[in-house]
Amino acid sequence: MNMLLTARQLERLRELAPDHKLLTTRDGSPVLERADGRLLLVQPNGSVAQAPPVERVRSYPRVGASDGDGG
Repeated sequence: MNMLLTARQLERLRELAPDHKLLTTRDGSPVLERADGRLLLVQPNGSVAQAPPVERVRSYPRVGASDGDGG
């Protein structure tokens, strides 16, 4: 999917320290990782905000795995 960034987002990305890594985009806002591991969002107006916590991924149980009930 091709996401277009606003002029303010692009300007903010150019101003960031070189140790920030662009990870992905979420709902049209770039997600950055700081050197200390914190995640940031660059909002459409160019402001930077802390990203919401990342949801954990739950793996599916294996088919035929024992569920502990003896069956």
